Amino acid sequence: MGGNKDRKSGAKDAKAGKRDGAKDAKAGKRDGAKDAKAGKRDGAKDAKAGKKEAKASNKEAKAGNKEARSARKRDRAGVDPAALIAEARADAFTDEAPERAFAHFRPLAERVPAADLPVFTGQPLLMRANVRAALDALDPHLPAAVSALREPRLKEVFELPALVMALDFSAARVPVATLSAGDIDRMLAEGAPWRELMLSYLEVTSHPLLGLLPRERVAAVRAGSGKLDKARDFVALPGLFAEFSGALAGKHPFPADKLDLLATLGGALVQQVRPGNAVAAVPKRTGESILRDQLAALVAERYDHLQVL
Repeated sequence: MGGNKDRKSGAKDAKAGKRDGAKDAKAGKRDGAKDAKAGKRDGAKDAKAGKKEAKASNKEAKAGNKEARSARKRDRAGVDPAALIAEARADAFTDEAPERAFAHFRPLAERVPAADLPVFTGQPLLMRANVRAALDALDPHLPAAVSALREPRLKEVFELPALVMALDFSAARVPVATLSAGDIDRMLAEGAPWRELMLSYLEVTSHPLLGLLPRERVAAVRAGSGKLDKARDFVALPGLFAEFSGALAGKHPFPADKLDLLATLGGALVQQVRPGNAVAAVPKRTGESILRDQLAALVAERYDHLQVL
């Protein structure tokens, strides 16, 4: 009897233990789920807080950029444009002696990539006259231009006349391809009517009663004869129109493309025509021609800076 009671009591204790274990397990699961949910909530909160901090950092960075831009504006506003212009003029290389200008700019030109470099066919002396006219026209407006631009490339612009003379020196070092006698005659015939028209016009406008340009300059072009002299006239006439563009602007009928045509014809002929019509056969492409074209690329780049001003 007593053994049965003990067995029953043991069974009850076992059932109670199972119930307690199940309750503990359920409680553990509930607590674990609660902890997991709390962890997710905390993680989400932390993520949101991180995003807020990131946004705040971005705002601070933007504010810093704005402040930096404002500071640059304040710095520029505080600098006298006349002082910047004077400093740039002082720093610029302005020696227009062709050989010295060539020696100065050559190292810079040699760094210009030679791949796909356009072949220069223009007239440096005509370009120089155009640059001089543009600089003279710009001069009264320079302070306003400097104030309006963030980084005006003044030094490069002031060096343009010297750079063009370096280009002229370089172009003279380049051997040129031979023109036949027929080519020379054809080119002279093409430019001859424009030469005569332009000379006649300039003779009128240089008359003392008008005085738009010095009469002796026009007379010097008219003087002389022969193929070489005419070829030089083809170069000199567009140069006069460029040099005295201020006085002649709006007063002559000659299109810019005809002025350029005459200058191009003259440039090619001057290198070909010799006394007695002797011409020299030379290669078309050399190291000298590449350097010429590199200098021409520098001139084009800096002329862009001039146009921006």
